[in-house]
Amino acid sequence: MYPPQTVLQSVSSRLPLTSKQFWTKVQSPRYWMYGLFLCGLGVAQMLGIGASPNYDPGSEHGFVIIQSNIAYFGSLIAIFVGYASVTSDQASGRIRLLLKLPYARWRYVFEKYLGEGLALGTFTALAILGGLTVSATIYGQPPVLTAVTVPLLSIGYLFVWLSFAVATSVVAKTGRQAITVVISVYLLPMAWTLVTPAVSWLVGDDPALFLFVERLLPMNAYFAATNWAIGVPNSHGPARDVLTKVLTDIPRPTTIIVSELFESVPWFLSGWVSVLVLVMWGLVPMLLACRRFATADIA
Repeated sequence: MYPPQTVLQSVSSRLPLTSKQFWTKVQSPRYWMYGLFLCGLGVAQMLGIGASPNYDPGSEHGFVIIQSNIAYFGSLIAIFVGYASVTSDQASGRIRLLLKLPYARWRYVFEKYLGEGLALGTFTALAILGGLTVSATIYGQPPVLTAVTVPLLSIGYLFVWLSFAVATSVVAKTGRQAITVVISVYLLPMAWTLVTPAVSWLVGDDPALFLFVERLLPMNAYFAATNWAIGVPNSHGPARDVLTKVLTDIPRPTTIIVSELFESVPWFLSGWVSVLVLVMWGLVPMLLACRRFATADIA
């Protein structure tokens, strides 16, 4: 067994830009503020400050809160972090210097992405750990598998948005174009009614295919995957809305539960398929961006 210091030195020598990016961000006050805010927001919600659930919460409540905070707030932070990681080097001209060092262009993009992701994931993990500690004290111990799976999916979801933002920043002609594309994809689930006619024309009258297309969006895929991990009914809506619909008489017309539509759930609406969708969102944009950046003209 190698001592931890030797392992860290080996990683630093093999991924120097990742290591530099990670340690720089770990010392950044903005990242500390992000972690503290995410943890504080979750703890406040678990203590009943703000909107309370319409049902009697159990041990899953901490994960329900984490899910919403990561989906709406954490992902937005990941977008701006990914956007700034490359555009800041482009604006300062530092990217030309870095590419003169012994870096392949794809390696520059990948290491910047990995360093930012590890830093953001570290603070997110600490915030989630703090929140789950409070949740376990108030609502009871959750299942171990859920306590492991939901944080991993949540951090992976941030990597998805980070990948998409970095990739878009690399290939877009201007920073404005890059951020417009990423924010548009982020907001699409909230404005889904605007594209419903086009989707209906594409898939026809098959409700299963329509739901599958909805789950191809990163946020919806994250909701479906984490709902599966938490153990709430199969849906790509927020777990809080799903539980409200199931456990109370309060209507949630926009929250669709798959078992209410189909006696036998189609395999492509399973939770594990949504996990694969998230993996694809994390990998494909980055691979395409690395290939495009390899031949791009760095002005």
